Amino acid sequence: MVVYGSGPAYAAQCPAPVIPAGYRYWNPDIDGPVPAPLAARAQAVASDQTVPLGATESFPLPGVTVLIVCEPHAWSTDAAGNAVEGCFHGATVFLPTGAAPPAAPTAPSSLSTAVGVLTLVSLVAGLWLTVPELVRS
Repeated sequence: MVVYGSGPAYAAQCPAPVIPAGYRYWNPDIDGPVPAPLAARAQAVASDQTVPLGATESFPLPGVTVLIVCEPHAWSTDAAGNAVEGCFHGATVFLPTGAAPPAAPTAPSSLSTAVGVLTLVSLVAGLWLTVPELVRS
């Protein structure tokens, strides 16, 4: 049984996630930033403590369908952005192996790009601030 919390003892018992067969981690350096709707859905999965570990969800993007997997994460970040050891209910995004990066919108404006980046940063910060509070409850 996985027990969530902050600290080395929680990190030590946190199981290592398994990459689903036929998939690879989303790599922002190769695949670009995670689109805001996908990040929002992954955050919703991670924040919902009723979603069991190992649960998967397909998420369609232009040209590819990605996989969101609910899994334990052995680290998080605090309000200052520092890494924190522990075991946290999380979600990871995977692309099919060999898949090309998702198709970009045809003509993104600098405003839509800025809004997307700010939304993603806000969602990630909210997740990292909320999860430890949920664990303490």
